[in-house]
Amino acid sequence: MKIGDWQATAELNKIYGDARELGLETNIAELEAYGFTIVEPHKVKAGDLFERMLAAVKVLCEQEDKDGRPLGRLLGATSDYTRLVYAIISRNPLFAEALMHPVALTLGRYLMGASCRLFTTSAFVKQGKATPTVLHTDSAGTPPPLYPFGLTCNISWILTDYTEESGTFAMVPGSHRYCRHPTPTDLPKFMGGPNDDNICVPVCAPAGSLIVFNGNTWHGTYPKTSAAFRAHVVTAFCRNYLLPAENCDDVPSALVEKYGKEFAHLLSRNTWQGYKAAGPGPGSLQDVWRANFTPSA
Repeated sequence: MKIGDWQATAELNKIYGDARELGLETNIAELEAYGFTIVEPHKVKAGDLFERMLAAVKVLCEQEDKDGRPLGRLLGATSDYTRLVYAIISRNPLFAEALMHPVALTLGRYLMGASCRLFTTSAFVKQGKATPTVLHTDSAGTPPPLYPFGLTCNISWILTDYTEESGTFAMVPGSHRYCRHPTPTDLPKFMGGPNDDNICVPVCAPAGSLIVFNGNTWHGTYPKTSAAFRAHVVTAFCRNYLLPAENCDDVPSALVEKYGKEFAHLLSRNTWQGYKAAGPGPGSLQDVWRANFTPSA
């Protein structure tokens, strides 16, 4: 089908056209049907970016606290070695390069609308054995029923081979359409619940891939049984009206100037929210006005 200059889908026309040029139509179909997809390395075409990011993540891990971050424990997981490193976009320009990569940006905009913003950038690292992370959604703090189009999405940059033995993602296909969070009775047996283990599927992907999923999709991790180093970086997006999890005020101005207005918007530098007596800045509310009518805007 030839996509025209259709007024009702003005933003989607451009986003979908970009997706078609990048060969992502199958990935979009999988996101719609199952709530997640794998973008293979030959589609991502990121050169040595994954290798450079892996080296940068290892440096960040050396700088983190000895015990790692507590999030893994909050989600029910323990491991021999865990590092969850947050707000990494301000710590190395490589992560801005990843954020602005056309494949990641196109899928983020498809899922969260053209006016989407950056939600968080973080690195997840495990080494040695680890227990599973329990099923959850990335729509934290949102009461049910969840919005059917999702408020966040996760773009995970796979820096090492992700297999079931290395503790890859455990996804529940189609769960993005349930519009609710999983409960303890939904958990499979390998996560300590009563449900069948085959409710989840292991999302196996080689280094250099992207694993992308809707924020409503139920996901956790499989137990890590191998000693291998496992790492991925997340560049997550959210809708324009959601308060991002990460404050990007410390991102260097030179980096914002390098990538321009598009990057500044993603970092919430020109949003209408947060105004004081002077009110919203000129044009900032108008920039997101179309989102009043369509989730693609």
